[in-house]
Amino acid sequence: MSTAASSPEARPRLRRELAAFCRVLHSCAAIAVTVVIGALLGAVPASAFWEASGTGSTTASVATLLPPTNVAVPASSNSNVTVSWTPSPGTVTPAGYFVTRVSGTAAFAACGSSPVAPIAASTCTDTSVPEGTHKYMVTAVYRSWTAASTTSGTVNVSSLRDLTFSSQPSATVTAGSPMTSVKVQLRTIFGFEVWESGVPVTIGIGANPGGGTLSGTVTARTDWSGTATFDGLSINKAGAGYTLVASSTGYAGTVSGSFTVIPAAAVKLVLTAGNHPAGPASSAALLGPITVERQDAYGNAVTAGSFSISLSTSSTATGIFAATANGARINTATVPAGSASASFFYGDTKAGTPTLRLSAPGLASPEPITATISAAAPAKLVFTAISPDVEKNKPITPAVTVHVLDAFDNQTDALARVTLASHCSIKGTLPFVSPGAVSFPELEIAGKATACTLTATSGSLAPATSTPFNAH
Repeated sequence: MSTAASSPEARPRLRRELAAFCRVLHSCAAIAVTVVIGALLGAVPASAFWEASGTGSTTASVATLLPPTNVAVPASSNSNVTVSWTPSPGTVTPAGYFVTRVSGTAAFAACGSSPVAPIAASTCTDTSVPEGTHKYMVTAVYRSWTAASTTSGTVNVSSLRDLTFSSQPSATVTAGSPMTSVKVQLRTIFGFEVWESGVPVTIGIGANPGGGTLSGTVTARTDWSGTATFDGLSINKAGAGYTLVASSTGYAGTVSGSFTVIPAAAVKLVLTAGNHPAGPASSAALLGPITVERQDAYGNAVTAGSFSISLSTSSTATGIFAATANGARINTATVPAGSASASFFYGDTKAGTPTLRLSAPGLASPEPITATISAAAPAKLVFTAISPDVEKNKPITPAVTVHVLDAFDNQTDALARVTLASHCSIKGTLPFVSPGAVSFPELEIAGKATACTLTATSGSLAPATSTPFNAH
């Protein structure tokens, strides 16, 4: 049964509770004062956090670019073929479509579309299609995604008029050089020439194995005999199996015979790999491979004839080239006939950023290569020079310092514990350690002494002995 607060038994407990409450009030007041003072003085307030754990779930949706469907063409057509399709279903809407005409085993861009220039519509007209049977495929494009349809049925193309190459490209042409005159003749379906002047005929690349670009005047008008002549056409990239296509509105297009584009004469050396060699100092050539290729003016690799590449470095006394990793020293890399490139390796015993240069007679040189050579593993200790005469019983100045070097005398960044010893009486050997060096700012010779030397040791590192000095 509870005791009333006014009863005698309640008074002691009430006093205790009041005392506790007052202590809380005093504590809160102190905290409040502290917070106010902290705010006035710009103090950083304290912060606290509580850890909690738990579980949860979420959902995410994924989507796929789906291909268009129902690609349709008529069973037969003149040289202008209408292609239609059903747009891609699903939640991902394509940015557009590109259309491909499949003729036998060859495929050609159609409807003026390409992967980088898709069309938004779901129908198009492929103009100046060569006579014969063809199929079509439509590919949806969304950012870097593509989704290709199945091929359409077959369309049989015939035309009352078509084109023919009356003068074909040569079987072999040189990159960037004009082809011999290419001529296209108008004719009827029965093979008779159409003598009509002023008809525009356009030439383009059909099969493009080298990814070349056609240059020159690509549209010409027919003369009185219905012949369009193209002078000065050229393709810049080497490859075997190129074809040209000729087209003209109202005429079935035609495809030339295949031909090969070969590289032009070599004009330059180009680095294709290893243009930033980096590694530790070494007496062997281990950095690489560094690969250089001879090319024509259009970036085609040139394999005709052998040639030599001269190799040089700004570190003439310490740098080394080799044909293979850890191989024998070379100063020239030889490229045999039938090959376009040579590879080599580089090494240097001196840390730094040596410059490598490559050259070949008659060819433009690539930009110099900057190699980055770091110190090798710590190998030995070396003293800085000590004055021949020092004051006895005073710290030696400048402070005695021991450096940690690699096997090729390059300064390292290693931290080492170094111990000093001497046949002279020394004191103040407390070291100051920094990356790659240990100094003794308090080191002094106790009393007068002559021909003093210091010996430094540190684990497995080769020890060092200072030059002799006297203390007066």
